[in-house]
Amino acid sequence: MADKWTDARLFRPDTFGSDAAPHTPADADLPINVKAVVCSDNGTLSFKNAAGTARTSFPVVAGVPLLFVPARITAVSAGTCWLVF
Repeated sequence: MADKWTDARLFRPDTFGSDAAPHTPADADLPINVKAVVCSDNGTLSFKNAAGTARTSFPVVAGVPLLFVPARITAVSAGTCWLVF
C-alpha cells in the first residue's frame, strides 16, 4: 500500500528504494528494478555478473547492502537474500 511519502522516497539520495522482497537463489535474472541486495545472515553469496561470469564465495555481512546488484544470485550459504525495489 502506498503512503504519502512513497514518491518523496524515490528521489532521496539516502534511500535505496521503497520496498523489499525475499529472493530464492536460482540461475535466473533478477528483476530489472532491483536497487540493492541485502542478506539476513553472515555468509557467502554466489552470483553471475552482467557478462555471465560466475563468482562464488563472495563474502556478505548481515544487514549490509552489497555495493553492486548482480544479474543473478545463484546461491547463498546462510539466511535469506532480500531484494530492495
